[in-house]
Amino acid sequence: MLTSKIARNIGWKTLGTLAEKSLRFFLVAMISRALGPRIYGQYTYAAALALLWVQMTDMGLGLFLAREVAKHDVPPAKLIGHVFSLKMVLALLYLLVMAGLTWWHFADPEFKSTALFHPRPGPLGWTVALAGLSGLAVSTIESIWQVFRGVQQLKLEARSSAVFAGAQLACVSVALALVPTMPTVAHDKGLVMVAIAVAMLAASLVALGHAVMLLMRVVTPQFGFSMPMLQRFTREVLPLGFAIVASLIYFKIDVPMLRMLRGDVDVGLYNAAYKVLENMSIVPAVLLAATFPALSLTVDSDPAAASRLHRTTRNVLLLAGLGGALVLLTVPDLLISILNGREYAAAGSTLRALAPSVVLTFINYLETHMLVAMGLVKAQMAFAVALIAVNVLANLALIPAYGGVGAALATALTELVLLAFVLPLVHRELGLRVRAQHQAQLAAQQQSAV
Repeated sequence: MLTSKIARNIGWKTLGTLAEKSLRFFLVAMISRALGPRIYGQYTYAAALALLWVQMTDMGLGLFLAREVAKHDVPPAKLIGHVFSLKMVLALLYLLVMAGLTWWHFADPEFKSTALFHPRPGPLGWTVALAGLSGLAVSTIESIWQVFRGVQQLKLEARSSAVFAGAQLACVSVALALVPTMPTVAHDKGLVMVAIAVAMLAASLVALGHAVMLLMRVVTPQFGFSMPMLQRFTREVLPLGFAIVASLIYFKIDVPMLRMLRGDVDVGLYNAAYKVLENMSIVPAVLLAATFPALSLTVDSDPAAASRLHRTTRNVLLLAGLGGALVLLTVPDLLISILNGREYAAAGSTLRALAPSVVLTFINYLETHMLVAMGLVKAQMAFAVALIAVNVLANLALIPAYGGVGAALATALTELVLLAFVLPLVHRELGLRVRAQHQAQLAAQQQSAV
């Protein structure tokens, strides 16, 4: 029964993710070609800032939702509502941070230390603000998806993600079609960037409305606050939240560092290559969206079953990662040419340097989820904090000389260190649980025999 449910969920998740990634493939191609490497670098930098800071609205609440909802036969409306209430409070803090970042980029968009109290509104500042609002909408959508995962209705997540990607493609297409009718905008790629950011915000709001509609079919959240929930947030969720935030920092800190050390063009070329790696992440995303609830359920009740599912998932990810790495090593220039065009030809070497990261990120995606399933979030937090130092030092050493290639090598090194941390821990902890289960079964058999 469990296996058939996982297979069904994998099917729905695969269909939804393929639709989403196919649409976003065209979206990335449209945006990168419309902006060119320098302005595309600014656009992806603004998006990276939003992605870094929007994690403070989640702080582990999403995975907590998926794990806890999976433990109930009926979706817990009160728990879900209280989680979303906490998210609203965190969102207010996030909006204050994004307001400050917008002010900063109005005043000093090129990091030249101009006066902070004499802001000059410009395209980058507006894009940072719009990306921040889009990020908040996307974070809320992703929390709703975690509810769908918890109740193991990935059909709803697939439908929502496809609508989201379709809305983005449609809104950006409309925006770019209108640009030639506005001469002032058409002659300034910075303003084109702002128009794209407006379109992305509109698409996020459309997708949020659709996701809320689907959520209401599953459960009507009971909003509010309670002391037990706040205590659980402090005790269980915050350590996971800090680990997730730390993970995002070492994943995305390379973008602002690259901009500071090498400039917008290098950021644009690096992100053109990195988008290919992100698209490959559909493989672990599909598998873990389907198997994580099952792993969370069985890791305590039936560790042997969890171990078998973990081993099978790891083997699939290893084979898929090796195949993806081979593609990046052999045809990086072709991929960049198809996706971004000739202006981005220099990104081919960066994409080749990202090849080892395919295998490493695939396996680490599984192992870090296993830490969550087994409740080892404090260990994950310690690992993530240590990896920030590893990644920052590696970027400082490699980016000045090698630019985007250096950032790609720093990513691979960080993923390798993470794997060295988590793989032995997961193996040992899961092994202890399996042995304890076997001992309990033997003891029960001996007692029944007596």
